[in-house]
Amino acid sequence: MKIDFTGKTVLVTGASGGIGRAISLAFSRKNATIHAHYKSNKKKAEKTLQLLSGDNHSLHQADLSNHKDVEAMINNIGDINIVVNNAAVVQQHEFDSLEYEDWGKIWEETIGANLMGPAYLMFLTSKNMQKNDGGKFINISSRGAFRGEPKAAAYGASKAGLNALGQSMAQALAKDNIFVYTLAPGFVETERVKNLIDDEVKAQSPLNRVAKPEEVAQTAIWLASDGNDFLTGSIIDINGASYLRS
Repeated sequence: MKIDFTGKTVLVTGASGGIGRAISLAFSRKNATIHAHYKSNKKKAEKTLQLLSGDNHSLHQADLSNHKDVEAMINNIGDINIVVNNAAVVQQHEFDSLEYEDWGKIWEETIGANLMGPAYLMFLTSKNMQKNDGGKFINISSRGAFRGEPKAAAYGASKAGLNALGQSMAQALAKDNIFVYTLAPGFVETERVKNLIDDEVKAQSPLNRVAKPEEVAQTAIWLASDGNDFLTGSIIDINGASYLRS
């Protein structure tokens, strides 16, 4: 099956590196126009832009936890056909060593970026999609939403919330030809987590490795293509059978 996104615009949040960069590259190779979002690392975001295939791509800075920032970014972009909610904050901690103030700060920052940001984006961009015969959302969640994250409780909770948000919006927006999918990877071999990936982590999967960013990107490309409407509301695991649920 040939997949071609010519004439389609794709907003990828957290596109500075890792999964976000891989997804941006994959869509650009299928002729999509990429709007690459970043929060603070402009240099890495510019590198992503340089690597993209084709022309007319653009960079957009925004703090996704700030609803005014999100609104300004969307107004600047204009029409969007596909949104990939990838940007995320994860703060590792030892619970017993945290002070109450630290605990609150972690939750505020994590929920703001990982859940409120996608909620703001889905509200604003769905209004645009409703006027343009529909669109698609692909939310990047985590297996941590299901198995728990004792050293990153806010992260796990934020991803569980993102799962629920995606399913709720899939029901709310289907009438408008807008479809919502969620991907739930386990560990992915990115710069951010490479120091956490040891032999024990790899052994969690019978494949004895973690996922590659390109594998997540490939699944996103497939979901964004035609013929997957009836998968709306689904949560797809990408964890190499390291965590199985039924």
